[in-house]
Amino acid sequence: MLWASLILASTDRRDAFQEFNRVLQFVASHDRKKDLSNLTLTGLSNLEGDLRREVLTFITANPRTAQALASLTLFDALPNKEEWEARVPAGRKDWPLVLRAVGNILWHQSDHSTDCRWVRVMGEAAAGRISLANGMEDLAKRLADYPNMEPGCPEGASVRATEINFGSVIDKDRTWSRAFWTEAWEKSPCIGLLNSYSAEEVKGSTTRQKLKEVVDELKEHWGTTHSTTAIDAKHDAIFGMAFYSLRIVREMMSIGLSTSVLARLGLRTILEVRINLQYLVNQKDADLWRKWRRYGTGQAKLSSLKVDAFQEPPEFIDPDSLEKIVSEDLWEEFVTIDLGSWAGSDLRKISEQVSLKETYDRYYPWSSTYSHGMWGSIREACYQTCGNPLHRLHRIPNEQALGDCLYDAVVLTDEILQIVDVEYPSFAHRLFEPT
Repeated sequence: MLWASLILASTDRRDAFQEFNRVLQFVASHDRKKDLSNLTLTGLSNLEGDLRREVLTFITANPRTAQALASLTLFDALPNKEEWEARVPAGRKDWPLVLRAVGNILWHQSDHSTDCRWVRVMGEAAAGRISLANGMEDLAKRLADYPNMEPGCPEGASVRATEINFGSVIDKDRTWSRAFWTEAWEKSPCIGLLNSYSAEEVKGSTTRQKLKEVVDELKEHWGTTHSTTAIDAKHDAIFGMAFYSLRIVREMMSIGLSTSVLARLGLRTILEVRINLQYLVNQKDADLWRKWRRYGTGQAKLSSLKVDAFQEPPEFIDPDSLEKIVSEDLWEEFVTIDLGSWAGSDLRKISEQVSLKETYDRYYPWSSTYSHGMWGSIREACYQTCGNPLHRLHRIPNEQALGDCLYDAVVLTDEILQIVDVEYPSFAHRLFEPT
């Protein structure tokens, strides 16, 4: 019902309904009213020639309406375009009006969309093509009273529920609608929208100075709690996980990085550290710490073997570093490679065991899509919704500003530092510092 939407977009709602009622009265009083039930542009184009021209002449009789409908002729595929052109003022084609008219009805429950759907329903009713069963008088009254109701009224739901049935039963010819969207795409430009993210929305978290103080204090605490030069898998793991998380936070604090794709990967990593560390602590099993360490060493050995097989190994890998890690606890020949999970379970199940499922649900699913390059993350990071309603809100390539990850990373890292404090008292330093 593009013609109805153009009228609504060009005048106030009351005047628009006066025009609609004028057309509906014409249909109801016509001796061929049953032929006039479908008031869509396609429906009108299918009318027999003389009847079609009579209807178009009546619809455009009001000069203001004719001026609004002149914009229909912007489209070469408009059914019976030459007949419309003969009845509307030349040179009054208005692309901004078309944008408003289409934008107003893109959301199928919008006020304008519901108004247009009412015209469609009442066109069928005026033509005598709608029959209501006994007991449905209330529905008939709601439909009839709709123009007198305020926008957003409950009666709108009745209009939409009634009209929605026509699409599958009557509107089977999609030639005009397909051609319309094709021409709209070809003849109008994409429009970028302003990003809704604002730096003012970022919660206070930490500062570079605070981060440096925590790292320095943690190093000192490592020294005071380090009691042997032998392998201490638990001590190395707990402090190592804390230092690793703090490093990720520090890298997030580089200019612009906390709102980047990489920050989401970092947040996911800190979450995994948090959950795995809690699991290790809760198990109270000295051998489990060694198992976790052996698993990581085995992964280093596997990577080292893969690198040796490449004529041109990846640039980001330092083969010497891998070999050092593999052989520092045991001779390399005695290091085993476990291709499964170090804990024999996935992270979700582990989170349930340590009562961190809510934390897992809060951070893991969406950050994980970024790690795996799934469509949702690609859509959020690399595409923008086109602001041109004539393009049906399609996606256009444009890097988006993303939400800041720093606050969440600080929250999780402080929880890791809390575990350090519990297992190796006392370490009271935390990153969080409201700004």
